[in-house]
Amino acid sequence: MLPMPMIFAIFLLSVTLNLVAQQTQQPESGVVGAKAHVVEQKYCRGDADAFTVSFDVEMVIENSSKRPAYLLWPLVPWVGKVASSIGDAQARKFLYEQSASHYPQEQIHFERLKLEPGQKISKGGEYYLIARHDPAFTLPNSVSAGTYGLVLVLRPEEEPPAELQGSETLQSITTDPFVVRVPHHPKLTVCEAQGKAR
Repeated sequence: MLPMPMIFAIFLLSVTLNLVAQQTQQPESGVVGAKAHVVEQKYCRGDADAFTVSFDVEMVIENSSKRPAYLLWPLVPWVGKVASSIGDAQARKFLYEQSASHYPQEQIHFERLKLEPGQKISKGGEYYLIARHDPAFTLPNSVSAGTYGLVLVLRPEEEPPAELQGSETLQSITTDPFVVRVPHHPKLTVCEAQGKAR
Protein backbone atom coordinates (compact mmCIF):
# COMPACT_ATOMS: atom_id res chain seq x y z
CA MET A 1 0.00 0.00 0.00
CA LEU A 2 1.33 3.46 -0.93
CA PRO A 3 2.14 5.86 1.91
CA MET A 4 -0.36 8.67 2.50
CA PRO A 5 1.93 11.53 1.31
CA MET A 6 2.46 9.73 -2.02
CA ILE A 7 -1.29 9.14 -2.45
CA PHE A 8 -1.91 12.83 -1.79
CA ALA A 9 0.80 13.84 -4.30
CA ILE A 10 -0.69 11.55 -6.97
CA PHE A 11 -4.14 13.03 -6.29
CA LEU A 12 -2.83 16.60 -6.70
CA LEU A 13 -1.01 15.63 -9.89
CA SER A 14 -4.18 14.03 -11.26
CA VAL A 15 -6.27 17.14 -10.54
CA THR A 16 -3.65 19.40 -12.11
CA LEU A 17 -3.38 17.29 -15.27
CA ASN A 18 -7.16 17.18 -15.54
CA LEU A 19 -7.41 20.98 -15.35
CA VAL A 20 -4.66 21.38 -17.95
CA ALA A 21 -6.44 18.89 -20.23
CA GLN A 22 -9.72 20.80 -19.91
CA GLN A 23 -8.01 24.07 -20.76
CA THR A 24 -6.34 22.41 -23.75
CA GLN A 25 -9.58 20.85 -25.01
CA GLN A 26 -11.62 24.01 -24.45
CA PRO A 27 -9.80 26.94 -26.04
CA GLU A 28 -11.02 30.42 -25.23
CA SER A 29 -14.37 30.72 -26.96
CA GLY A 30 -17.00 33.37 -27.25
CA VAL A 31 -14.36 36.06 -26.83
CA VAL A 32 -15.97 38.15 -29.57
CA GLY A 33 -19.63 38.81 -28.88
CA ALA A 34 -22.33 40.92 -30.48
CA LYS A 35 -25.36 42.72 -29.12
CA ALA A 36 -28.13 44.05 -31.34
CA HIS A 37 -31.24 46.17 -31.07
CA VAL A 38 -33.90 47.47 -33.44
CA VAL A 39 -33.42 51.10 -34.45
CA GLU A 40 -36.41 51.36 -36.78
CA GLN A 41 -38.92 49.10 -38.43
CA LYS A 42 -41.47 49.35 -41.22
CA TYR A 43 -44.19 47.13 -42.59
CA CYS A 44 -44.14 46.27 -46.27
CA ARG A 45 -47.29 45.41 -48.14
CA GLY A 46 -47.48 41.79 -49.28
CA ASP A 47 -50.77 40.07 -50.09
CA ALA A 48 -54.08 39.39 -48.37
CA ASP A 49 -52.47 36.88 -46.00
CA ALA A 50 -49.03 38.18 -45.14
CA PHE A 51 -46.71 41.19 -45.05
CA THR A 52 -43.01 41.81 -44.37
CA VAL A 53 -41.62 43.40 -41.22
CA SER A 54 -38.37 45.18 -42.10
CA PHE A 55 -35.98 45.85 -39.21
CA ASP A 56 -33.09 48.31 -39.24
CA VAL A 57 -30.73 46.85 -36.65
CA GLU A 58 -27.67 48.26 -34.94
CA MET A 59 -25.11 45.69 -33.82
CA VAL A 60 -22.18 46.28 -31.48
CA ILE A 61 -19.35 43.75 -31.76
CA GLU A 62 -16.88 43.57 -28.86
CA ASN A 63 -13.66 41.70 -28.17
CA SER A 64 -13.91 40.78 -24.48
CA SER A 65 -10.70 38.74 -24.43
CA LYS A 66 -7.22 39.82 -23.39
CA ARG A 67 -5.71 39.38 -26.84
CA PRO A 68 -6.46 40.70 -30.32
CA ALA A 69 -9.15 39.03 -32.41
CA TYR A 70 -9.39 39.02 -36.19
CA LEU A 71 -12.67 39.29 -38.07
CA LEU A 72 -13.49 38.78 -41.69
CA TRP A 73 -15.11 42.11 -42.61
CA PRO A 74 -17.74 43.11 -43.58
CA LEU A 75 -20.27 40.73 -42.05
CA VAL A 76 -24.04 40.97 -42.53
CA PRO A 77 -27.11 39.43 -40.81
CA TRP A 78 -27.34 36.13 -42.66
CA VAL A 79 -29.37 33.75 -40.48
CA GLY A 80 -32.19 34.69 -38.13
CA LYS A 81 -33.35 32.39 -35.33
CA VAL A 82 -36.82 33.26 -34.08
CA ALA A 83 -38.13 32.29 -30.63
CA SER A 84 -41.52 32.88 -29.01
CA SER A 85 -39.88 34.99 -26.25
CA ILE A 86 -36.54 36.39 -25.18
CA GLY A 87 -36.36 33.63 -22.55
CA ASP A 88 -36.85 30.91 -25.14
CA ALA A 89 -34.18 32.52 -27.32
CA GLN A 90 -31.74 32.50 -24.40
CA ALA A 91 -32.59 28.82 -23.83
CA ARG A 92 -32.09 28.13 -27.58
CA LYS A 93 -35.71 27.04 -28.03
CA PHE A 94 -36.41 28.44 -31.48
CA LEU A 95 -39.62 28.33 -33.48
CA TYR A 96 -37.63 28.32 -36.72
CA GLU A 97 -34.56 29.76 -38.37
CA GLN A 98 -34.13 31.20 -41.82
CA SER A 99 -31.39 32.53 -44.04
CA ALA A 100 -31.64 35.75 -46.00
CA SER A 101 -31.27 36.28 -49.73
CA HIS A 102 -28.52 38.71 -50.72
CA TYR A 103 -27.80 40.18 -54.13
CA PRO A 104 -24.65 42.35 -53.90
CA GLN A 105 -24.69 45.05 -56.56
CA GLU A 106 -20.91 45.07 -56.88
CA GLN A 107 -17.96 42.99 -55.79
CA ILE A 108 -17.33 43.16 -52.05
CA HIS A 109 -13.90 44.19 -50.81
CA PHE A 110 -13.13 42.00 -47.79
CA GLU A 111 -10.51 42.72 -45.18
CA ARG A 112 -9.11 41.08 -42.07
CA LEU A 113 -10.17 43.44 -39.31
CA LYS A 114 -8.12 43.49 -36.11
CA LEU A 115 -10.13 44.03 -32.95
CA GLU A 116 -7.99 44.91 -29.93
CA PRO A 117 -8.89 43.66 -26.42
CA GLY A 118 -11.89 45.60 -25.14
CA GLN A 119 -12.45 47.28 -28.52
CA LYS A 120 -15.97 47.67 -29.90
CA ILE A 121 -17.24 48.38 -33.39
CA SER A 122 -20.77 49.25 -34.51
CA LYS A 123 -22.43 47.88 -37.60
CA GLY A 124 -25.83 48.63 -39.11
CA GLY A 125 -27.85 46.02 -40.92
CA GLU A 126 -31.29 44.93 -42.02
CA TYR A 127 -33.35 41.84 -41.45
CA TYR A 128 -36.86 40.80 -42.42
CA LEU A 129 -39.60 38.64 -40.98
CA ILE A 130 -42.74 37.48 -42.75
CA ALA A 131 -45.83 38.20 -40.67
CA ARG A 132 -49.39 36.88 -40.97
CA HIS A 133 -52.46 39.10 -40.81
CA ASP A 134 -54.49 36.23 -39.36
CA PRO A 135 -52.77 34.20 -36.60
CA ALA A 136 -54.81 31.16 -37.67
CA PHE A 137 -53.44 31.29 -41.21
CA THR A 138 -50.80 28.60 -41.83
CA LEU A 139 -47.57 29.84 -43.38
CA PRO A 140 -44.18 28.23 -42.64
CA ASN A 141 -41.44 30.45 -41.20
CA SER A 142 -43.75 33.31 -40.32
CA VAL A 143 -45.01 35.09 -37.21
CA SER A 144 -48.24 36.69 -36.10
CA ALA A 145 -48.58 39.85 -34.00
CA GLY A 146 -46.63 39.63 -30.75
CA THR A 147 -43.22 39.94 -29.12
CA TYR A 148 -40.40 37.58 -30.08
CA GLY A 149 -36.76 36.87 -29.34
CA LEU A 150 -34.42 37.08 -32.32
CA VAL A 151 -30.83 35.90 -32.71
CA LEU A 152 -28.82 36.89 -35.78
CA VAL A 153 -25.84 35.04 -37.21
CA LEU A 154 -23.48 37.42 -39.01
CA ARG A 155 -21.61 36.05 -42.02
CA PRO A 156 -19.95 37.29 -45.24
CA GLU A 157 -22.39 38.31 -47.94
CA GLU A 158 -20.46 36.31 -50.52
CA GLU A 159 -17.56 33.85 -50.61
CA PRO A 160 -14.40 35.63 -49.36
CA PRO A 161 -10.95 35.13 -50.92
CA ALA A 162 -9.14 31.95 -49.83
CA GLU A 163 -6.30 33.90 -48.20
CA LEU A 164 -8.77 35.43 -45.72
CA GLN A 165 -10.30 32.13 -44.64
CA GLY A 166 -7.64 31.06 -42.14
CA SER A 167 -8.57 29.39 -38.88
CA GLU A 168 -7.54 32.46 -36.85
CA THR A 169 -10.03 34.71 -38.61
CA LEU A 170 -13.62 34.69 -37.35
CA GLN A 171 -16.05 34.34 -40.25
CA SER A 172 -19.24 34.07 -38.21
CA ILE A 173 -20.55 35.86 -35.11
CA THR A 174 -23.83 35.19 -33.33
CA THR A 175 -25.63 38.03 -31.53
CA ASP A 176 -27.13 37.81 -28.09
CA PRO A 177 -30.94 37.42 -28.22
CA PHE A 178 -32.86 40.68 -28.57
CA VAL A 179 -36.53 41.64 -28.66
CA VAL A 180 -38.56 42.32 -31.82
CA ARG A 181 -42.23 43.27 -31.92
CA VAL A 182 -44.88 42.75 -34.57
CA PRO A 183 -47.93 44.99 -33.99
CA HIS A 184 -51.57 44.24 -34.67
CA HIS A 185 -52.89 45.97 -37.82
CA PRO A 186 -49.74 47.94 -38.75
CA LYS A 187 -49.79 50.66 -41.37
CA LEU A 188 -48.46 48.99 -44.51
CA THR A 189 -46.37 50.73 -47.14
CA VAL A 190 -45.04 49.76 -50.55
CA CYS A 191 -41.35 49.00 -50.09
CA GLU A 192 -38.62 48.81 -52.67
CA ALA A 193 -37.62 45.34 -53.84
CA GLN A 194 -34.90 43.98 -51.58
CA GLY A 195 -33.48 40.72 -50.23
CA LYS A 196 -36.02 38.82 -48.17
CA ALA A 197 -35.54 36.18 -45.54
CA ARG A 198 -36.17 32.72 -46.83
